[in-house]
Amino acid sequence: MICPIRQHASQHPEQPALYLDGQPVSYGELDQRLNALGQQLDAAGLLAGDALGLIARNGLPTLLLIWAALRRQLILCPLNPALPEASQQTWCQRLAIQALWREAGPLAGHWQNLTPNWQARSPQGAARLDPAALCNKLLTSGSSGQAKVVVHRLAQHLANAQGSRQQIPLTRGDGWLLSLPLYHVGGFAIPLRCFAAGATLVLPDAKLPLKDQLRRDPISHLSLVPTQLWRLLAAPDFRLSQTRLRVLLLGGAPIPQALVAACQAQGLSPLVSYGLSEMGSQVCTRVCGSDSQVVGRPLPGREVCLQAGEICVRGETLFAGYETEDGLALPLDPAGWFHTRDKGEWTVDGELKVCGRLDNQFVCGGENIQPEQIEAALLEHPDVAQALVVPLADAQWGHRPVAFIQWHSGAAVDDLEAWLRQRLPGYLVPRHWLAWPAQEDGLKPSRREFAALAARQLAAPAQGA
Repeated sequence: MICPIRQHASQHPEQPALYLDGQPVSYGELDQRLNALGQQLDAAGLLAGDALGLIARNGLPTLLLIWAALRRQLILCPLNPALPEASQQTWCQRLAIQALWREAGPLAGHWQNLTPNWQARSPQGAARLDPAALCNKLLTSGSSGQAKVVVHRLAQHLANAQGSRQQIPLTRGDGWLLSLPLYHVGGFAIPLRCFAAGATLVLPDAKLPLKDQLRRDPISHLSLVPTQLWRLLAAPDFRLSQTRLRVLLLGGAPIPQALVAACQAQGLSPLVSYGLSEMGSQVCTRVCGSDSQVVGRPLPGREVCLQAGEICVRGETLFAGYETEDGLALPLDPAGWFHTRDKGEWTVDGELKVCGRLDNQFVCGGENIQPEQIEAALLEHPDVAQALVVPLADAQWGHRPVAFIQWHSGAAVDDLEAWLRQRLPGYLVPRHWLAWPAQEDGLKPSRREFAALAARQLAAPAQGA
């Protein structure tokens, strides 16, 4: 198939493909930049199927390299630039990359370090995409365990973008801010949606706070995690009505009702989304209701069923498999379903409700505890911005729940505990309450890291006694 950027460059060359530092970059110019960069990849000796490492923040160079690689059928391996250098080297070795571009400079290893000319342009260049080709290796978030390497074919991303537009209209004249990192499946999906639709991708401006960029640039669509939205709405003298924002997609963490109400009070109803790396991003999306765990019905190209309370998925967006030492492994049951390890149920209206991870369940005094049930209740409190519950080993009970709380406004733990006891059985009320760690700012908090932090903090008084 012809690259959609080339198609739009041929049909509407002056149409803005990007907004960079407040200025438009046309589809015609973007196509010429990709032509030149593709020629540089050829000159570096890279061939279809080679693995290309990418360690950089969101920006024009990162985006250019991703799309030039797609045109050359290279396999993209983007990594979080915040990883320690030793971890970057380890992952590059595990992903078997042949070449690497690293924003911070060359990285020692058995690969070719690239130094592209980002300003080069060329009126000619190959622009065909192979939907059947493997196109990326992305790391899962690893929020409840070790990160896995998820491999996709381009066709799976294209199907994801097509199904997304059925629920979230996107067309020429619309602009979507690249607010999620390109090494994350949610960020990787945004440019594909935009360019497939002929819309405009707005690149983040590191010199501007989000509220100011929303005022300046033509941003109609925005993807955020709840923490990002809290900060935006808390900004002084900011109102959503000052922007062109029309679609606000939330995901990555439970959504407090107070946050939904704050948006609705400013005239915008956010959307809640359920997705996973193994399905290329979105599976279900709907307008946030009174229960943010209800995520709606599957989007086109996706199927969902429940087996013994576990959410299982399949469809056009299903990944190619996990990378292992023995090659790709696609763990499906005999009917072709991928078992997500997410716990779910159907509402009376036939919508999917996501109740948490089966892997997160623990036993307290003989009772099964699903921490997401406690978190959902806590997030109904108007003063709670974020809540995360982890198990703490206990000699008598086996485990006891511990809650990390980030306050939206000042409140007392005693009042919150009393409020929670009116809504949940006593064994579900956390035994300890801890402050949300100041350094925690990821897209999805790691339960494993939070559990280790709780064990350290609660062991400290005993060690000092």
